[in-house]
Amino acid sequence: MAGLTKRTLAEQIGSPLPAGIEALAEHEKQDLADALREARRRQAASLAAAGEEGLKYVPAFLRGAVRKAMGL
Repeated sequence: MAGLTKRTLAEQIGSPLPAGIEALAEHEKQDLADALREARRRQAASLAAAGEEGLKYVPAFLRGAVRKAMGL
């Protein structure tokens, strides 16, 4: 991913960085930003999988409507 397309750590968090994190070297902040991005990607994948798993308990004829209502 190109440097310009990556969101900074502060952009990902949505607020100014705490002093302790701001004191880190740039490469350390980038490592933290990369880890946060990956964690959010894994979380989104897990949530999507859980949503699909939960649909197994919905009667088949309702799954399409429930999937649409849930945004899956």
